[in-house]
Amino acid sequence: MSSSSIPLPHRYSFTVQEALGRGLPYSRLRRSDLTIPSRGVRLVNGSGPSLLDDVAPLTRLGCPDAVSHSTAARLWGIILPFRLEEDHGLHLTRWKGSNRVRRPGVVGHRAPLTSRDVVEIYGVTVTSPAWTWTDLAPSLSLEELVAAGDSLLRRQDAPRRRCDLNVPDPLASLTQIAEAADRRGGARGIRRVREALPLLRSGVDSGRESRLRLLITQAGLPEPEVNQWVLDQNGRRVSRPDLSYSELRIAIEYEGEHHLVDAEQWHSDINRDDRLRAMGWTVLRFTKKHLEPDNERASIARIRSAIASARASSGR
Repeated sequence: MSSSSIPLPHRYSFTVQEALGRGLPYSRLRRSDLTIPSRGVRLVNGSGPSLLDDVAPLTRLGCPDAVSHSTAARLWGIILPFRLEEDHGLHLTRWKGSNRVRRPGVVGHRAPLTSRDVVEIYGVTVTSPAWTWTDLAPSLSLEELVAAGDSLLRRQDAPRRRCDLNVPDPLASLTQIAEAADRRGGARGIRRVREALPLLRSGVDSGRESRLRLLITQAGLPEPEVNQWVLDQNGRRVSRPDLSYSELRIAIEYEGEHHLVDAEQWHSDINRDDRLRAMGWTVLRFTKKHLEPDNERASIARIRSAIASARASSGR
């Protein structure tokens, strides 16, 4: 086989060593159909690579590097604020004892990673979801860190994440997250990690749900249950509110924008709420507008009033 007929190692991105190992001459790697995003790496022009394709060759350059921080979070589908979703720097962590990565477009870190702190998936080494969460602490507020942590603990039947790593939920357990935090010692942000840990809850679907739950508890109200099924008198599932007070028959729903633009979803939501109200439940619905600072007090007042009315009705 002539060198001109040898295919590239990957249709999106690859390392120079991978190409030379397949018998491609170095002259082929200087053609105009390839871009050099970083030394030792080639990117195929016009291929529209994903984030996974961008970082894949960087972890195969011979050094023990793992995709980490906000880059790993985006790969895992961990909830991030918009400013980190738009972070175009690629974060790589090198095992402690080596110099941190120094490349254009790469943010290098060092950490005492062990085999339990990294995952190799699709040929890419990535920090584990639990370790990634602890890495995010210096860049996030407490509320944002709780939302990110909740997103690791989603229920098994949660809607599919929009991310490159197709891994079933939950991404981690509370035990795994706490164990990773224990081993971070004096790492930056560890105090915020320890503050956020007891606030994490399983089964939350969105960051807005986490924010609403925190607003409720910070206002001194009882903590609502998260995504618990409501059953009818025959034991059939009627609804699974985002948040609820089952003893008081109060359901609290956060409506994302997709609920408003999807006619089928909107129809289903209305029928769901009607069934709950027919069973004597109070249904409170909120949108992102209700969670804006100017509207927080009024939103909490609605919940406080519903709790007071329910308690008065039940004689509690």
